[in-house]
Formats: sequence, C-alpha cells, structure tokens
Amino acid sequence: MSSGNDYRKLLLIGTLIGVLGAAALIIGMLIEFTVFNPVDIFALGIIAVAAGIFLICLITFLGAITPAGLTVNDERPSLFALLIFIFAPTVLVSDYATPMYFLLDIGNGILDNATAGFGFYLVYIGVALLMVSFLLLAWIYLWKNRMRTTGGLNLGGSAEIGVVKLLRIITSILIIVAGGGIILGFIIAPYTTSGDVFGLLIYEDGSHLDLKALAFLILIVGIIITAVFELFSNLGIFKMSKSELPVLVFLMAVMALPGYSTKSVTLNAWTSPVFELLRFGKEIFENSLFTITAFGWILLLSVLALVLTFFLSILTYFFSTSASFTARAGRAPRTGGGRLEARRKKGKFPKGPPSAPVGDAAEPPSGDLGAALAGPSSTTVGTQPTVSSAPPSPPAFMPSSSAAPARSSDKPTCPFCGKNLRFIDEYQRWYCDGCSQYV
Repeated sequence: MSSGNDYRKLLLIGTLIGVLGAAALIIGMLIEFTVFNPVDIFALGIIAVAAGIFLICLITFLGAITPAGLTVNDERPSLFALLIFIFAPTVLVSDYATPMYFLLDIGNGILDNATAGFGFYLVYIGVALLMVSFLLLAWIYLWKNRMRTTGGLNLGGSAEIGVVKLLRIITSILIIVAGGGIILGFIIAPYTTSGDVFGLLIYEDGSHLDLKALAFLILIVGIIITAVFELFSNLGIFKMSKSELPVLVFLMAVMALPGYSTKSVTLNAWTSPVFELLRFGKEIFENSLFTITAFGWILLLSVLALVLTFFLSILTYFFSTSASFTARAGRAPRTGGGRLEARRKKGKFPKGPPSAPVGDAAEPPSGDLGAALAGPSSTTVGTQPTVSSAPPSPPAFMPSSSAAPARSSDKPTCPFCGKNLRFIDEYQRWYCDGCSQYV
C-alpha cells in the first residue's frame, strides 16, 4: 500500500462489503426473526444499528468511487459504526453480549431447534461480512498517516533502529504461531470426559458449530494476517506499513474488549476472550472428570503467548516513537551521512512524512535552484565559515537539470516515481510525497 490510489481501493472494498453485510443482516432479520408480532425492541435496536452502518458505508462508498462532486476519503465514520456493532457492551441488549454476540447467541438457539431458514443464513452471512469490513477499515485507519497533505498510507516507523525492527519480527512470528495454535485448539478437542471429546468449535450438544466461536476465529485470522503484513514489510518483502500499531490494537480487542466466551460458563457484565479461555482452562484442571489433551495444552499455551505478544507490541510501539540510535565511541559510524546528521540533530530518525510545505511542495526553502543544487558555499582558510540556507545537493542518482535538459521542469525529482522532491529544513533531507519516504 504505497499510494493514495491503493488506499482508495481498500476503502472502496471495505465500505462495499459493509453495505452488503448490513443489507443482508437487515433483510435476514425481517424474514427470520419475529420483529413486529409481538414487537421485539431488541431486534429493532439491532436493525437500527445495521441501518446506520448501511447508510454510512453507502455514502462513504459513493463518495470514494465518484471522480467529481462529493469526494470522501475518510474511513472513520464507517469504522466507528462497526466498532459499536462488534464491541459495544450494553445491558440494554443482554447482560453480557455486544450487539453482534447477542445475534450469535440467538443463532445458536435457532440451530438448537433446527429451525434455520433462508433468513437465518442471510443474517449470519451479513455478520461475517461486517467483521471483514471492520478488519479492512481498521487497517486503513491504523496505517493511514493523517499528517500527509496527499492522503495515503503511512510507510514510516523507526525500522532503521535494529532493536525495533527485531522486536517487530519476533512479535509477528509469535503472533502467527500463537494464532495458529488457538485455531487448532478450537478445531480439535482440547479435553475429554468419560470417553467423549469436546471441541470449542462445536456447540454444547454437538449438533452444530458454535457461531460465537466462529466469529472469534475470524478475529484471530485477522490478527494473523495483520502479523504477516508486519513481518513481510519489516523483512522488505512487502512495501507497506512496517508499523506494529494494527497488531497492537487487534490484540487489545482480544485482551480487554468483550467478545467470545466459552460454553457452560456463567456470563459476566464485562469480560474478554483471553480471560474466558483462561477460565476455561482453569475449569479443566479443577474438574477430576476432565482430561486435557495435547491440543488443549496447545490452546492454553497459545493464549499465554498471545498475552506475551501484547506486551511486546506495547514495548515496540513506544520504542518506535521515542527510541533513537547513535554510534558508540570506538565504533565506525554507519554509512549514510544524512541520516546520521539527522540523528545527531533531532535525536532520532525522521519518522513519517514532514509537515505540509508552504507553496509548491517541490520548491527548496530559499535561494535559486542552481545555488540549491550547488550545495553550501566554500570557505577560505582562516576565516569564519559561512552557513548556507540552501538545501544540499540531491543524491547523485537523482536526475537533475544538467543530467536531463529535456525535462519540462528543472526541479529535483524522485528516482523511484519521478515526482518532484521537496527539501525539509528540519531534517536536512529531500522528501518524496509520492513514495512517502526520504531519498
């Protein structure tokens, strides 16, 4: 995700899925559930939430797809509406569940009675689509750099600091392994009793899949995919955000927000999936009739590993925003004088795009372009050196006016995308708005 166009495509896909999911949910509830005879105020509340999601996603989608008229590139209204549907706890709906989990509880009851019809499948296909839409819009929100004047996704982050980069790689690998272990623990029975095996993915009576467990696994898959993005981008395989923030926020949802709870457990007004899974493991060990299986151990150890990665992600996030690196005494300085100079001046690398320029984004801060490309003026021996306010010469691999006289513009351009560069006084570096990076 290296350009505003890629970001807009992701916004279009996320909002379109949100529109389809909300529409399917509303139609399915009107067909399957008894809403008006008698009036079910809870069902009407869910429909109102879904209608709000539908309108917000539809308006955002139309504003993002039209080349003229209303232009929308803000994912926040749709994202916050989906957050309410998935995570907002309220005793008006139930003693524990969020609006989405309230619907999932009802769905399990319908499957128990073997009365599922066409409307039932519409409702829960809609729920699945809304969860996918939430993941897509959350990626946009967490990757997007709102300090940029051109929009797009943030390719910043202190990946130059080796410790931060190493922490991101280690955390990503741990999350992928832990998430895979949780999925295995749900699919394969984590414990046995009296010769019978019970898996968390199967409902209590063994007659059907547990819809709440399926929804939780969708979230776990989203966390794994996000960790894969973080891992590959820090290894240089993907050119996209290296930030650990999306993984940290999704882990926080599993650690602190209400969501999945295991079966046969008394529900609380507020709980979280990690707490419920740990309490589930506690019940296995305390009940002499239960015997934990190898996959039960995998499940519980994976949950503990997920807790560890949450704190590692916190550490990585704050290191990436506050830590810096300088060469120790006696060691040869690293190559790249511009970056080292920026470190000495500001205490850390420039992170993310700079503030918006005044005037033309490619104009140097002062002086004639020829003087700017010529670098600082020379000084004579025995005199006080003069300090030039002009920016230094662009790197040798950049095209310039002397190297490409046929160009319509004699401003320094990016060697990767060809767009005009602008000089940043704060870091004494040239910056490309198209690539979102310093060159």
